[in-house]
Amino acid sequence: MAAHYVFVDESGDPGKPFTVDEQGNKKPTGASFYYILAAVCLTPEKMHALEHRIMQTKTAFGYMKEIKTNTVSLSLYKALLEILNELEITTYYRLVDKTTYQGVFAVPGKKHLHNVFDEFNLQKVVSAAIKECGMTNVEVVIDRAERRLLDGKFDNFNDYLKSKVNTKTIKRIGHVTHVCSQYVHVMQMSDLICGAIKEGFTGRNPDLVQVIHSNLLVRVL
Repeated sequence: MAAHYVFVDESGDPGKPFTVDEQGNKKPTGASFYYILAAVCLTPEKMHALEHRIMQTKTAFGYMKEIKTNTVSLSLYKALLEILNELEITTYYRLVDKTTYQGVFAVPGKKHLHNVFDEFNLQKVVSAAIKECGMTNVEVVIDRAERRLLDGKFDNFNDYLKSKVNTKTIKRIGHVTHVCSQYVHVMQMSDLICGAIKEGFTGRNPDLVQVIHSNLLVRVL
């Protein structure tokens, strides 16, 4: 059994935000201008405590549905984020402004690479979270995304992630699980954290991310 857990969710999408025509003009593709990944590190004890407090808070607000950034009230949103402060849970996040990003998004003709932008940034935030928390034999729990599937399996993606985080002498990741967030309350919290960071980045509601104590938010560069 894994000694620790890392739950990872995202906000935005890993697609190119612009295409460029022959004259060099940029045309928006409809993809988001940002990509945010949030990784929450938990011991089994903190994981159960977090699940318990989430359920308590939802019940107090009379909210019985899946927690989603676009459906919860502002007061419930803030109350849920306060749980992170209460339990002293650290979040490691990576925020990429895709309007200024100069790297690669996808590699045409190399199916096994999927979307290298997504995979690269995900392994960066997971690696940082695990190393900073001093964890080994971690179970990484990721919000299920069909783009990471190959031949109906996640094996290729999982092997890539492990190869980037594990070493010959240190097995930091023991297992990778892809889940549907509606069944996992802790994953729903990761979604709220991503949403709060997004609201701060876009300037639409900076108060949300400010609910979380600054020492519990670590940006991964």
